[in-house]
Amino acid sequence: MTDSPLPRRRRFLLIDNPTSGYGSRRLVAGVLAALEARGCVVERPADGRLERARVATMRTVDGRAFDAVIAAGGDGTIRLAAAALRGSDMALGIVPLGTGNVLAHEVGLPRTPEGLADLLLHGAARPIAVGMANGEPFLLMAGVGFDGHVIGALDQALKRRVGKVAYGVPVMGALARSATRLAVEIDGIAYAADWAVIANARCYGGAFVLAERAGLEQPGLVAVLIETANRRELVATLLALARGQLATRSNVRMVPCARATIRADRPVPVQIDGDAFATTPVDITHGGGQVHLILPPRR
Repeated sequence: MTDSPLPRRRRFLLIDNPTSGYGSRRLVAGVLAALEARGCVVERPADGRLERARVATMRTVDGRAFDAVIAAGGDGTIRLAAAALRGSDMALGIVPLGTGNVLAHEVGLPRTPEGLADLLLHGAARPIAVGMANGEPFLLMAGVGFDGHVIGALDQALKRRVGKVAYGVPVMGALARSATRLAVEIDGIAYAADWAVIANARCYGGAFVLAERAGLEQPGLVAVLIETANRRELVATLLALARGQLATRSNVRMVPCARATIRADRPVPVQIDGDAFATTPVDITHGGGQVHLILPPRR
């Protein structure tokens, strides 16, 4: 498959999360300056709050007043913009902020204002199939168990001030917690796990490789099912993830899937794309429509 001819875009709607991006707000200003120097027009919704911006984005799709939407923020901000554009052919560009920004690592986005501006102007917009968790779209992953506990306990205000350091206390709290057994049904087959991540992307938590066979342009999802008999095994699993060796662990199972349903005897927190979302039960499917992301050439 070859990419479509590279378009030239001139008018953009910016969905900007001003609370996202520890130490990285200058990147947005640099990209905007580079676009304006090239004669582009960048507008913002009148109400900058994210949920209101989602509504403005949907209206933009209807009015076709812009060539593309830009989401400037972390993975959660990008997910909200993608949810608004799902099912349309409006292009979505990204200025990656946030403490990890998995999507930026997943697709190899440029990290300079000039590089990002050039990509927004000329990059091909390719269709990406999104996942759905209880009817809500996600681009990257849905996690149930350990990471759901971490995200649910995260102090967002502290995260804005100190970045990844803010994860320390929630991670220690999740490590101290006894895991709740999960009943996982994948395409009609029953499994058990203590922690489950249903991945639409290869990367996790930044540049860490979670599921080698997953990918935004790959068909289907990959269920990463982790059993942790004790705290020591959980720590060893996290270290294997950090080293890119998760798939070698005997307590980790990788299962391709189109649909996963996860239940537990008591509510277990769920995160999607790094944001607290819900608790079990959760029904996760692939093929919840497409989003046209402005992406670099395939590597």
